[in-house]
Amino acid sequence: MNVLLVVEDVLQEVILQKLIQTYRPDLDIVGVTGKCGNSYIKNNIRSFNGTSQYLPHIIVTDLDRMSCAPQLIREWIDFNVHPSLFFRIAEKEIDAWIMSDRNEFAKFIGVPVHHIPMNTQEIYDPKQYVINLARKSRKRIMKDIVPQGTAKQGPGYNSLLQSFVQEQWSAERAALCNRSLQKAIERLLKFLR
Repeated sequence: MNVLLVVEDVLQEVILQKLIQTYRPDLDIVGVTGKCGNSYIKNNIRSFNGTSQYLPHIIVTDLDRMSCAPQLIREWIDFNVHPSLFFRIAEKEIDAWIMSDRNEFAKFIGVPVHHIPMNTQEIYDPKQYVINLARKSRKRIMKDIVPQGTAKQGPGYNSLLQSFVQEQWSAERAALCNRSLQKAIERLLKFLR
């Protein structure tokens, strides 16, 4: 089976790749599109729905500041979804899914595990939470996560978290601390059958 990934950014891409590698290593990712925020996905979702009949699409977006996933779905999808289109929302952001492998993430970032909530889905602003954890870190490299000046994130934010996902992150462990991820995995497995 071949699939196309549609994502907001590189972190969503590596998470989807890791999920596919974990649960369906026989799957062939033939391309990745997006990587320029959720407005691109929102503006093109009808088109993705149409082209998914020729090539299955797996789409992930962040909930961000939206109050709930059903509201986002109502605003974005006013058409019948093709069976070959998989659409999931990471609550609140994909960064919460990354942190939800709590013990490994705590070791990676260099803080005690009790600094990471048992339910990472409830963190209001996961990206800022990661940045604040990096500020507390005993590891010098984590300072690259912290923004300088007017930047929203440090220059190493994506590359360091990407390495963590690829080398240490476990979907099985992470799903225990994030219901959004757990539901995404369950639905993805059904979609990929």
